[in-house]
Amino acid sequence: MQGDPELLTTAEVARIFRVSSSTVSGWAARGLLPYVRTPSGRLRFHREDVDRFTGRTPR
Repeated sequence: MQGDPELLTTAEVARIFRVSSSTVSGWAARGLLPYVRTPSGRLRFHREDVDRFTGRTPR
């Protein structure tokens, strides 16, 4: 639906940052990167939060 926030998988976020999926999961577990859980328990990340996080990490 239009207007819904874009949700990214752990693997997609990992590709953006060029890190492993377990690194992204660790960031989420430590509260560095906000996430939501799907009904099946998988992590999803709002594109806005990922974009914000990119400004806080060195390139």
